[in-house]
Amino acid sequence: MLTIQLPHTIDSDQQGFASLANIYQQVKPCQFETIQLDFQNTTWFDANMLAMLGAIMESAWTNDFDIVNLRPEQEKIFKKTRYSYFGGESLPDRYQTTVEYRKSKVSEIGSFEKYLEKKLLAHPELPSMSALLRKKIKDSILEIFNNARTHGKCKFIFSCGQYYPQKGLLDFTIVDIGNTIRKNVRDYSGRKVSGKKAIEWAVRENTTTRKDNIPGGLGFTLIRDFLRKNEGKIQVASANGYWYEKECTSCSEDLSDFFKGTVVNLEFNVNDTSSYCLSSEIEDMDISF
Repeated sequence: MLTIQLPHTIDSDQQGFASLANIYQQVKPCQFETIQLDFQNTTWFDANMLAMLGAIMESAWTNDFDIVNLRPEQEKIFKKTRYSYFGGESLPDRYQTTVEYRKSKVSEIGSFEKYLEKKLLAHPELPSMSALLRKKIKDSILEIFNNARTHGKCKFIFSCGQYYPQKGLLDFTIVDIGNTIRKNVRDYSGRKVSGKKAIEWAVRENTTTRKDNIPGGLGFTLIRDFLRKNEGKIQVASANGYWYEKECTSCSEDLSDFFKGTVVNLEFNVNDTSSYCLSSEIEDMDISF
């Protein structure tokens, strides 16, 4: 049996992604073993990061996982997300503090779209925006889903979110286990770029590793514009690279552990009292695009 001690906290930051990537590295070689994930020392785990943990557990599906020493308050949050480890056992989320955990087949883009509409974009704490802008944000997230399918060549895509009332934030995380951004950029360019440089390339507007001039990139243009104005944040972790953008400042760094897949985290500032619309709409709102 392999026992893995989880760290003191798992937050939606570079260290949190690295800590879960380290768990991926530990379970990767295991076959037909019992793997115990010990939460004894863990006082906080961002629920949206369950998308990454779920993807890691799925990648090692031949093993039996056992979650132990989970604090009651953490177990309650996990069950509110309907996290699959608990076999469908769930708790009602009366205050909408989570966005339901979901494991989607890459062919299920239609049901994923409905999930976005119902579970994320209908969340009452999201900033006020026009129906058209809401649809464009949905399309931008669907493009992230499509790119995970097309570039990642994976079977499943994992997602989960959490609303943090005290922080005034709503985080939504999308994860795939498949080809990394670094691999795709290296294959496309023929250059041995680093993980962080590959992400920098992928998030630029009008870049793609698809062939035959099919639109690609990571689908970030509109949602990046929105999150800049909203003073939110977007994060990407893939291979050994990590990149984030908050307002108009972006930064890329090395990830201490390799992750064979891609994580995208969208962080909305729900304390934002502005109303948003597209510039093509009648400008009777505060801020337009």
